[in-house]
Amino acid sequence: MRKTLGVVAGRFWWILVVGDSRGETPAVHILRVVRGVGGSAVDVSFSGTLEECRRFQMSAGGADDGILLMDDATPVKIVSDGLDSPVDFPGYKDEDFDNVKAVSGDFSAVALRSAVDNMAQEVQKAGFRILLHVPSVFALAELLESPDEESRIFTNAENGMSSLMLFSGGHLLAGYRVPGDSCGNLVKYVRERFLLKEAPEETFAMDYPALALALAEDAWLFRTDGVPAFHTPADRASLKRIREAALFRRVSKACAAVLVLSFVVLSLFCVGENVYANRSESVVHNFKTRIQKQKDLAAVVDKLEKDRAQSEEFLKHRSSVSTALGIFAKHVPENVWISRWDLAGRSHSVQGYAVTSEDLSGFLASLESERTLVNVRLRTTEKTTWKKYQVVRFNLSAEDAR
Repeated sequence: MRKTLGVVAGRFWWILVVGDSRGETPAVHILRVVRGVGGSAVDVSFSGTLEECRRFQMSAGGADDGILLMDDATPVKIVSDGLDSPVDFPGYKDEDFDNVKAVSGDFSAVALRSAVDNMAQEVQKAGFRILLHVPSVFALAELLESPDEESRIFTNAENGMSSLMLFSGGHLLAGYRVPGDSCGNLVKYVRERFLLKEAPEETFAMDYPALALALAEDAWLFRTDGVPAFHTPADRASLKRIREAALFRRVSKACAAVLVLSFVVLSLFCVGENVYANRSESVVHNFKTRIQKQKDLAAVVDKLEKDRAQSEEFLKHRSSVSTALGIFAKHVPENVWISRWDLAGRSHSVQGYAVTSEDLSGFLASLESERTLVNVRLRTTEKTTWKKYQVVRFNLSAEDAR
């Protein structure tokens, strides 16, 4: 029932996942993801050729609906921010590549513009209307990402494509999606380049429903114009249908509000009529009714006073916490950053990283000069690495002197 309401209200996305056609399994998958009260779910799905998937979409009532194209066939290279160059192929220029930066800004997906255009034309030729053209590596990285601090290599070889994802410190460091069975060569290249001879290697399977759900959630969260995507322009007619569906939902909510308000007014009218009819009763009954109303009003006033006092207490607490955090923030130098700050009463506990021990010493000296802080102490320090860089992890405490 919830899925049906979601479809009627237009709260769904058609996701078209296109893979390499050289594999043994179907290379194209179409799924409809519906958003309901309990979350998102795949309503209907089909696998086959582009033409078969288009016929399935039309039979399911989506002939005029646009699709979110998840490109799993175009070769893609993951470029980590500050660690690699997007163009390192002889004979190519920057403008020959489509550089799509992730929402986090930590990495980008790079693909040849000509390959992206060919994929879009092939999909449009089958009759699909493209709203968004995204590389599959973004959703894949989101599913594989974990807070594990160790370096891990994930590989996949199916449907004529080979994938490799390298995570280090819980962050995506490198990734490749290329045609053919090249996982062995990719693993060897990554181990030599990033000096990861002991990093464990794991294989994963392409979970297309999970990838479709991830893309649909991003589209609902960031809207189609905020999701990182290739340069393929969106179909205007499909965008117009999305706006019409959004307008329909707003009008439906307004109509529901009017109906509820009408019911409330009618109920109040009936209550008033009954009160007027009962006014002929004895004075005692009217007096009791008036007293009860006064009690109810007093209870409401008392509740409002309690709510106001709680709000004032909350605002006072938030202001004190913001002031305490501002004291620490103004002393943080350029090569020091805070990863965790806790406040318990007047006691502060701060964890973070510094590029060098001298930077950490300067940070401590700056805190000790702060008149509103006392007992500034360095609890622990530890040399560690962050994204292959040597840093100093520290833990310090201080007390508020105010």
